[in-house]
Amino acid sequence: MAVDPRHPSLSSIPTPALVVDVAALDRNIASMAQRAAATGTSLRPHIKTHKSADIARRQVAAGAKGLACATVAELLYLVDAGFEDILLTSSIADPAKAAMIAAANRRTKLAVVADHPWQVALLEAAVSGSGGQLPVLVDIDVGQNRAGVADISACVDVARAIDNSASLVFAGIQGFAGQAQHIVEEPARREAAGKVTAYLEECADALRGAGFAVDCITGSGTGTSVYDANGLFTELQVGSYIFMDADYGRLQGSSAGGMNFERSLFVLATVVSVNRAGQVSIDAGTKAFAVNGPSPTLMIGVSSPMTYRFAGDEHGILTPPDGTTLPRLGERILLEATHCDPTVNLYAGFYAIDPAGRVERWETGGRYA
Repeated sequence: MAVDPRHPSLSSIPTPALVVDVAALDRNIASMAQRAAATGTSLRPHIKTHKSADIARRQVAAGAKGLACATVAELLYLVDAGFEDILLTSSIADPAKAAMIAAANRRTKLAVVADHPWQVALLEAAVSGSGGQLPVLVDIDVGQNRAGVADISACVDVARAIDNSASLVFAGIQGFAGQAQHIVEEPARREAAGKVTAYLEECADALRGAGFAVDCITGSGTGTSVYDANGLFTELQVGSYIFMDADYGRLQGSSAGGMNFERSLFVLATVVSVNRAGQVSIDAGTKAFAVNGPSPTLMIGVSSPMTYRFAGDEHGILTPPDGTTLPRLGERILLEATHCDPTVNLYAGFYAIDPAGRVERWETGGRYA
């Protein structure tokens, strides 16, 4: 692993801080791009993972056809950064957001999703009179039970509402199986992906039977991308593959199961207290790591595997096995992210270090105001 917490380039960075191993990041980006290209599937990386124009540019340069985003704030960030072909993957029900989407649609190529005719009417009211048209995909619930149409009949109804709108264009379907991405056992993960594909195919067939051309089927994710790239999907909305994290680190399958990606995102922390026997405290607690993922197990800069636990807003505690040498006061440690997306959301930017030890500051954007 190229990145080292003792590297002089990292010595002046105040901790806690997000550090990106650029070489590992670029290898991950290239690996997913090759997966998509080999199967003739388009790549639409999800920027909710990194919220970084710098990283998005690397993904587009590697062959991504466009980008996906989860919020209107992320959408506007991408538009302001000059990107085109952006898909907003979450439906909206807010007139103010609809107006923002309509304004952004006049500036660049984008598309949105909807799962109810009321949302379609809201978008039509915002876009009408703007002189342009807005592509809209039907969002389908494929098992996450969070958003999306709940049955095939509703899928057709929403498509008809889009088609009947003067300023909207039916652009395909979306099915994101968040519930399948983190299934630990590889055979069960593959089976879950297959069920999602089968259901989306039923939806697509019903739409075609109703007279719609279904040219775009978008979704997938890092955990199921190796199966989805060889199936029904025309484009893959993958995000975590660029960084990986403690949650994805539990998944079985290695390269055969599509998990041939490296950790590239770390939290740099400093040992700030050594006064208690058998443990040390670091300056990275609940304000430094997302709390909705498993504790980090991969650490760089320690002499043996250690256990991390939260100890409040500003502190975490590392406990080594019995008889192991503890880190010294002031030593720095790199810890993998718990859950990469919300961990990134805690920071204003990354410190990106390349193999030569050069460090660049990459700002994040698109966070809530």
